[in-house]
Parts: sequence; C-alpha cells; structure tokens
Amino acid sequence: MTKGQTLSKEEIVELVASRTWYHRYEVSPGVMTPGRTPLDAKRVLDCYGFPQDVTGKRVLEIGAWDGAYTFEVERRGGIVTAMDIQDKERTGFSVAHRINNSKVRYIQNDVTNLNPEQHGKYDIVLFLGVYYHILHPLLAFQNIYNVLNDDGVVFYSGHILEYSYKIDSRMAKYKKELMAIVDKIPITLFARGCHAEVWSNWYIPNLLCLNDWLATAGFKVFKEQVGVEGSTMAGAARKIPNFKLAPKWYDCRWSDLAGHRQELEGYGKILFFGAGGRFASLQEEIARMVPAERIAGVADNDPAKWGKTIAGHPIVNPKDIPAIKPDLVLVVSAFAADIFEALDELKLETGLGFEIVNLDNSEMLDTSCGHEVY
Repeated sequence: MTKGQTLSKEEIVELVASRTWYHRYEVSPGVMTPGRTPLDAKRVLDCYGFPQDVTGKRVLEIGAWDGAYTFEVERRGGIVTAMDIQDKERTGFSVAHRINNSKVRYIQNDVTNLNPEQHGKYDIVLFLGVYYHILHPLLAFQNIYNVLNDDGVVFYSGHILEYSYKIDSRMAKYKKELMAIVDKIPITLFARGCHAEVWSNWYIPNLLCLNDWLATAGFKVFKEQVGVEGSTMAGAARKIPNFKLAPKWYDCRWSDLAGHRQELEGYGKILFFGAGGRFASLQEEIARMVPAERIAGVADNDPAKWGKTIAGHPIVNPKDIPAIKPDLVLVVSAFAADIFEALDELKLETGLGFEIVNLDNSEMLDTSCGHEVY
C-alpha cells in the first residue's frame, strides 16, 4: 500500500454510496459495501489454499469486478494486476482502490485476448468464478498458461455439472440421466439460455471435462474441492513448463533406435508391441541396437499370432505382460493411441512400472489453438 491521504469513515461511507456494487464485502474496517452477494475474500482465499504471504509475487486477478479479492491479495504482499471487461469506474473498483490507497494496476480486457506481450508475465493467476461465463473457456486457460512464469499457479473456481440438478430446474428434470453419466465421461453443458437463472452461465463442465481442459492447456491439478449444494468447485493447478499439446503416444515418441542408444542400455528387459509390418521393417536396426537376449518378445492383439514367432521372437498375448515384467515397451503399431491407453490401464491395475515409447517417425499436424507440438 502507498501512504496516501487518510480518509475519514464518513468520507469512505460517502464514496461507497456513490457506486453500485455486486459484492458485499468489508472495503475498509467497519465499512461494508452494499452489494447483493456477500463475500469474505480472506476466508475464501484461505479455503482455496491461497498463500498467506505472497510478498514480491506478481499476481493477476481475472474477473476482478469490485476488487474484493484484489485488495486482500495486495494486503498479503502481492504485486497485483486486476483485469475485468468492465470499466473500473462503472463498478466499485476505483472507489475501493482509493479507499485502500492501493498500487494495484487495472486492465480492462477480455481473458480471450490475454497475452504476455501486452499484459506481462505472472507467478500466480486468480481465475475465480469466471470460466463458465465466457464463450471460449479452453482458450482462456491456454492464455493463462502463456502469461504464467514456469512453475506458476492458477487458482480457479466455478459451476460444475455434477450437482446442477440442485440449482437448475431443467437439469432437475433429467437428474437420473445426468447421474448415470456425469462421473464417467468428460462432458459439458452449453446453456444458450439461462443456467441456474443466470443468462451468462454458458459452459458448465463436469469435473472430468474441466480437468481435461486444464490438461490440454498445460496444467497439472494439485488441489480440488467441491461444493455440493451450489454445484461448484475450486481448484489449483501448476503450469507444466515446455508443455506440448500432443497425446501421450505422440509425445513419448522415438523416431528411431539409433538416437537412443544410451537410453536403451538402461533397460534390462524390452518388449515390443505390434507384430506386423512395422516391426518386420525394423529388424536390421533392432539387431544393431538391442541384444537379442534383452528382447522379451513381441506382444500383439491378434489371437491368431499368439504362440508364433516373428524374426525369431515369440509373439505373446498382451495379458502375459504382467508375467513378463518388462522394463520398456516399444510400440510399433498404427494403433499406438489405443495401445498406450490399454498399457496405462494395465500399469494401474498391476502396479508395474515399465516405460512406454512409440517407435514412429511420422509427424503430426498441429491443430491446436495455443501451443505448437513440434
């Protein structure tokens, strides 16, 4: 805070009365704003796991509105930038800024236009109660990724689909159908009309979908909590440095064996997956790079191949992998995506810790909105 002119309580009350407020919060000791939605910013931030001391940290708050969170974060030592689509003079923000002798910078901007060149980089982003109010939520998370420093954190909250039947009459009619699928597949509701009687509640995802948005944008969730009665959630996720928007089967990819000679020497038992033309075409390279005694076999999903050999190696049922206990599985198949998914499930079921690599030199077209894959 800066040492500005001290306002009397009467002056503060008069200033507060000069604006229309959305949130009702303590803008100054003993003075509450007359907003229709009560908000205890300190309690909420504590509940969400926001640090008590962020001294020297650059913090961006997206959707600041009247500034209830903004000035609490500044009190905790943050170097805060507040952002909202509203003109700060049309809300209570500018008044609260003056009352608190604040140094907070304000940007009038839409999160879908957020970028580091214009708006800078940050250690923490607050994105509370916003993602479901915008038409491009995934783009918003990608833009947040871009303005965060490496290892930066985003705190976010909003409506979810899981318990929407408690707050929305239309969803209440379909509670049975909703509950049958809401915890099984990633889905989102698009409400062109109103959801929970609010016209700007556009996208209401279930947790699976929301977490997929975050993963696609380059974040790893480390905290998550759910409010059942209001069908809301709050979470925190950390930026994954050097994230590439690519499926695991593409990201965990070797274009050849020769470039990974040193890595191969670290694996005692190697299993190939895919007893087809790709494996047959690699025989010369395999013979040069991998000693035959370290090749445990070749798994394949075709039962007609089980028990036979290819290039002198036994072809096995993928269900035999737990008994084989490989250290590395090299996938040489056009069905790599399905194989990776099945192998990941197998690792979870058995507790095995083998590595999975897709041995494929083909390139994939980048269809992302925010990150390159190469």
